[in-house]
Amino acid sequence: MQVHLDPDQYRKLVELAYLGEWVINAHHDTDYQDDQATSAVQALLKAGPVEGIGRDDETGEYFLEADWVERLYDDYILDYDDHVFWDELTERLAARDLARERGVSPDDILRDDDLMELRPLEERYRQELEENGVERLDIHTEF
Repeated sequence: MQVHLDPDQYRKLVELAYLGEWVINAHHDTDYQDDQATSAVQALLKAGPVEGIGRDDETGEYFLEADWVERLYDDYILDYDDHVFWDELTERLAARDLARERGVSPDDILRDDDLMELRPLEERYRQELEENGVERLDIHTEF
């Protein structure tokens, strides 16, 4: 296959591939990495020499240099993690509350089926978290 990209398009494709591979593998230890994702990124990095891509002399593997990775982390990954955290927190708290109301396990709450009941609960948590962060969330334990 041949794809013709100008240098800016190639850099953007490298960033997209790097970020995609990061989403797939970053949360897994080395025993559970998606080797095909890693291999695809390696092939892409090898295909077009551009400033900011290095090669390890020992392993022969290509990598993005630290300043490029730091920029991607700051510009995309932190923002992604932040949004996922708050979205997941609101969705899980809403599902928990709906499950308690119904007297069932949170696993029994199906987002697609229960969306109309979940939305107001999610909005309540979203508003609370936007206004106060986690400051007013407490874990109550019974001894």
